Amino acid sequence: MEFLQKLRLLIVVRVVACLAAPSGRNDAVNDAPTIINRMSTLVDPVDALLVIDMQNSFCHPDGVMYDAVGTPMFEIDETVKATAAAVAAARTAKIPVVFTRHQYRAGHADFGPLFPQFRDLLQAQQGLLAGSWDADVIDELEFSPRDLVVDKARLDAFFNTSLDTLLHSMGVTRIAAAGVLTNACVETSVRAAAMRDYNVTVLSDCTTSGQEQHRAMSLECLEAYHIASVRPFSADLFAQ
Repeated sequence: MEFLQKLRLLIVVRVVACLAAPSGRNDAVNDAPTIINRMSTLVDPVDALLVIDMQNSFCHPDGVMYDAVGTPMFEIDETVKATAAAVAAARTAKIPVVFTRHQYRAGHADFGPLFPQFRDLLQAQQGLLAGSWDADVIDELEFSPRDLVVDKARLDAFFNTSLDTLLHSMGVTRIAAAGVLTNACVETSVRAAAMRDYNVTVLSDCTTSGQEQHRAMSLECLEAYHIASVRPFSADLFAQ
């Protein structure tokens, strides 16, 4: 009986303490971004830069998908400049740069069920077809036949591609990710990389989406769940 009385008293004390501090949970949530941001500064240099879908279709004013949702992507020009700087720095540091291209076979035969709202547009304008200007990497990144490239037809750069084999063959364990769209191919590929035990850092100024809030929410979720670190590009990321 004495034990039960003590147990009841302990429960009452804990309940009263919780009721007396109703804002505790909200305070913890509000503190989380500060903690996460501190963690994101403690990132080891990376082994490779993954540049996702920086193609004419999405990033060039004449691209088929450039303003497919009504407007160009948020701050796309600034994103292109920052990504070009990251690519140049990686090359200078002799860090492998791997590009992905989102593209389809003739007649968009491998388009699949996702994004049916874009199928008619792409078919009418022959968008993102393999070998077309629309599917090419933008000139600002100085892509050449010597560069490493992985072609894909889904949001996940690892799905049905040789990306994992390529990275493992080069001994890569830590990846910096850039590209478009943050909340589509970038986030999906980053999650896929994390599931394969890669350490991923997303370069926040080298990625964007159709809307600013979509980009922000995607980056916040990736960092909040420790799927990836998020930080702006700086050359020290490629230090050896």
